[in-house]
Amino acid sequence: MTHPDPVTPSFWHRLLDTRLSRRAALGSAATTAAALTLPLTISEAQAANNGGPSAVDPRALNPRTVPPFRAIPSGNADTLTLPPGYRSQLLAPWGEVFTEDGREIGFNHDFVGYFPIDLLEGGRSSTDALLTINHEYVNALFVGGNTRERTPEQIRAEMQAMGVSVVRVRREQGQWRIVPDPRNRRIDALTSIELTGPVRGTAAVKGATTVRGTVGNCSGGQTPWGTLLTCEENVDGYTRSWAGSGYEALHQGWVTEIDPFDPSWTPKKRTAMGRFRHENVAVTVARDGRVVGYMGDDMQDACVYKFVSRGRFEPANRAANLNLLTEGDLYVADFGTGRWLLLDYDRNKKLQDAKGADGRPLFASQADVLADARASALAVGGTPVDRPEDIEIHPRTGEVYVALTNNSRHGNYFGQIIKLREAQDDWAAESFLWEVFAVGGPQSGFASPDNLVFDPYGNLWMVTDNSDLSTNPIKAFHGNNAMFFFPTEGQHAGRAYRFAIGPVDAEMTGPVWSPDGRTLFLSIQHPGEDSESLDKLRSSFGARPGSRVPRPTLVAIEGFPGWRA
Repeated sequence: MTHPDPVTPSFWHRLLDTRLSRRAALGSAATTAAALTLPLTISEAQAANNGGPSAVDPRALNPRTVPPFRAIPSGNADTLTLPPGYRSQLLAPWGEVFTEDGREIGFNHDFVGYFPIDLLEGGRSSTDALLTINHEYVNALFVGGNTRERTPEQIRAEMQAMGVSVVRVRREQGQWRIVPDPRNRRIDALTSIELTGPVRGTAAVKGATTVRGTVGNCSGGQTPWGTLLTCEENVDGYTRSWAGSGYEALHQGWVTEIDPFDPSWTPKKRTAMGRFRHENVAVTVARDGRVVGYMGDDMQDACVYKFVSRGRFEPANRAANLNLLTEGDLYVADFGTGRWLLLDYDRNKKLQDAKGADGRPLFASQADVLADARASALAVGGTPVDRPEDIEIHPRTGEVYVALTNNSRHGNYFGQIIKLREAQDDWAAESFLWEVFAVGGPQSGFASPDNLVFDPYGNLWMVTDNSDLSTNPIKAFHGNNAMFFFPTEGQHAGRAYRFAIGPVDAEMTGPVWSPDGRTLFLSIQHPGEDSESLDKLRSSFGARPGSRVPRPTLVAIEGFPGWRA
């Protein structure tokens, strides 16, 4: 594929310029259409917490249009910096043994799912839960100290450090602690996982019905029936670095469903949701009961997708819901026309007629379409945008917010956040309207929006993904990666307030709230990642006593007032 000239505007950037010009003419983001009051489904109330349980009904809360903290300036310290009145606690750092069989917390924490321990009984505990922690990738310098050719032992260590940790935590005597539980476990790159859906057993996955492992576990989502959706993002590079291990890249790059409450339930890769660089899944339930999942393909000039299940959600039948993601329709967004384009081989002739540079058909079946969803999306006219990372659903309005991180191919180093509204406010609709919510840059104080989370008031919290801070002087204004608060209503809608600053080289990822809004769980990923050697470490964040080697970790942040009606 030929990359566009970086100075040439893409179709997406022409669309973006039109929206920004319109907004400037109107005066500010605050003059956009007022939010509608939509009928809440069970999953809309959950959308305030990355699909997790909410202890309050957003309809009962008045919008809070100012942050519950004093905003802080940018910084570069090797610590987690918070506003006055807030405190943090390290919880579940890499390498800590936490299971009955001696398994350790994995490396490079990302998405965190919060599952109240009493969820299946209708509870919403804010002090006792199963947390699921994604582990996206490893740094060979820290995992085994090997930065050159990997040995079989090193490869195995890396495979075991990826995937997901299921960890029970409880708040006791003012502190969060990991507690013993038979459900504490690791799902890693060696775990047996079942393929489901149209691609199962086909040539697109070399006939496989069961595969080994889940890797590249970036962000994710939580379902209304209490399962984790872990998203596999950057998976192709391991074919070379793990040569000789039996790793098969075609078996990765999917959405994998895991039941944190049942270790005997085999994890499932949901091939109906397509194969690409999955960042996350924002899950909700449409008016007719079908389950809808919004997804982004995290790379430059890639697309935004929507999955709509064939079956319908049954609140009283968890066993039936565990099969809902096996079948459904996958769509890609066309931002030029505001339509969702169906990626179905039998129902979209463009896929049947699509040909490669050699004149041969690109696809011969629905399995081919899903196994290369990116090529399918472009073949039908999906719009390539600026690295679509996290997508979340506003708990009060139902609007869908999309973090577009950046796109250096077209000179966009700061990114933006957009929002779209489905026709008739129906998440299963086939058309939508969209607009720009916030634009990164020195004028706004943030750059490269990544993971998003809403609180029940409808405010947006965002963490940044500036992986080039040490090499790109254009981002000097930003300092270390940070977390920001945005009102989405009122006169300050779209304005960024800095809440937290991460340590050197680190991203903060996977934010999730306890249902009472008093604890924010946040991952600290890859501190000191740019270190040249163990003798020249750039960070010591999270290091064990007596060591300077930094450790990715989860932190629990407290000091919040909680949710009040």
